[in-house]
Amino acid sequence: MPESAEDVWARIVGASRRAVDGECPECASVTPERIVWEDDSWILSYSDGPAELSTALLLQTREHTRVGQLDDDLATQFGRISNRLVRIIENLPEAEYVDVSRYGAHRGHFHVWFFAPYAQDSKDPVDLHTVATKLANWGGNARA
Repeated sequence: MPESAEDVWARIVGASRRAVDGECPECASVTPERIVWEDDSWILSYSDGPAELSTALLLQTREHTRVGQLDDDLATQFGRISNRLVRIIENLPEAEYVDVSRYGAHRGHFHVWFFAPYAQDSKDPVDLHTVATKLANWGGNARA
């Protein structure tokens, strides 16, 4: 039986990350095959979300920082990237809308989740190549 959205949420929110062989757990958990888009300051990766979601994406800084510690340049970049990402996803036929969520601030990197449930008549996942390519139109590198 698949997990409910509530079970997945509880599992993700309750997760803790320990150092892996002395390495930052956030840096260690970024696997190249899950990176959708990146630039010098940011990494956008996908996660396996609950069955109700057409996509679950994680945007995080490369720099070890926390919310409230972003310098003005990073904060401005975050606003632009987030706004563009939401517009891109919400204009795809697979996604109904995008929820933006932040939790787990103790993990060492500023990061925000972007969750999109399926559009009413769709069971197809969001096309990550389209997301990456459109985001790269403003800079950075499409990886998906």
